[in-house]
Amino acid sequence: MKDNGVVVLSQEKKQEEKGEKMQCPFCANDDTKVLESRVVEDALRRRRECLKCSNRFTTYERASFNLMVLKKDGRLQPYDPRKIAGSIEKACGKAEEEVIQRITQNVERKILRKKMGTIKTTDIGHFVLQELKKFDKIAYLRFASVHKEIDDPKELKKEMSLIA
Repeated sequence: MKDNGVVVLSQEKKQEEKGEKMQCPFCANDDTKVLESRVVEDALRRRRECLKCSNRFTTYERASFNLMVLKKDGRLQPYDPRKIAGSIEKACGKAEEEVIQRITQNVERKILRKKMGTIKTTDIGHFVLQELKKFDKIAYLRFASVHKEIDDPKELKKEMSLIA
């Protein structure tokens, strides 16, 4: 519990420096205390109590990144994990949403491990292919045919031999 208090204080200091402070949604008071913190999926869940009105509420904190994607034509775009999820969904066909989310999260972890402000679409595609290869070989081939721009049956056959 003591560790949670230290983390909260440092986060509250950062919020104060930016001019932001956690406000109670009931009375808009700035004085709140954290009762409990726990990691839930890709977020940090905090149970808070307002020191003025005593109401309790829950907040979820997620990390945000200013990651840019370098397209093949040289354009830069902000990173959007929904695009990756959409591509994976198209490749997988009728896969369950949980599976698509898990693959997307695995790809995102690999992207973040590179610790770069800009990542190439070819690198993202490579990470997606690595994950699809583990999950579904047909989905891998569907994605590879678009990502690697395979238009020759011989190239597709070569790609099939790589996953066999």
